[in-house]
Amino acid sequence: MSKKVWGLIPARLESSRLPRKALSVLHGLPMIIHVAKRSALSKLLDEGVVCTDSAKIAQACFKYSVKVCITPAYCKNGTERILSAKRRLKIPSDDLIIDIQGDEPLVDPKSIDKVTAYLIENIKKTDIILPHINLCPAQNKNVVKVISSGNKVLCLTRADVPYPFNRDSPLKKHLSIIGFTGKSLETFGTLPVGELESTEGIELLRALEGGMRILTFGVDADCFSIDIPEDLARADRALRNCPIFQGGY
Repeated sequence: MSKKVWGLIPARLESSRLPRKALSVLHGLPMIIHVAKRSALSKLLDEGVVCTDSAKIAQACFKYSVKVCITPAYCKNGTERILSAKRRLKIPSDDLIIDIQGDEPLVDPKSIDKVTAYLIENIKKTDIILPHINLCPAQNKNVVKVISSGNKVLCLTRADVPYPFNRDSPLKKHLSIIGFTGKSLETFGTLPVGELESTEGIELLRALEGGMRILTFGVDADCFSIDIPEDLARADRALRNCPIFQGGY
């Protein structure tokens, strides 16, 4: 395949729930560097770029030889930020873009490769790819759940849905590694914010409300975002026993 595969990592300094979390130090490295270094272990990404509006995040990336694209401060979410970076980097419409969240320091490179491979395999059937992992009811508003029929995504929500009225069924947790083509990311950029996105605060609902096709598939490796101080402690503990980290970036 001649198309280039980009790993774009959106990051901002002034997070509303946990300010400056991108630079929080975990085992000697800023969190954003953990994400970038782990993404670089992917076998299918051709290039990884941190997309940020922060000079301090950019400086941390330069220190560790991580490529940076400066994006505007007005980007409201990670998808808008990688769209801005796509335009600034002049990424062609037929290249593939993997959106890797900058606040998930335990992201698994194998999951990145699985998303990339699934996007390549289904590129004519979908606009966006997102993976999920099964979980028990969470009642956690920071965990986005996938509602799907087969591999077709019908909705995304912070509620514990679907409700097991007729039979028990695990919920599907949305893992924040998202596959786009350059064209589908541009299409997302033309869509207005809809009612569901305004209510739930999940930007991919904009894609669903706008008629875009999203497919999902299951993976084994879980990951979690850093949203509150307790998450930092959890990540610190997890890294101590993480073979990827212990093996060295």
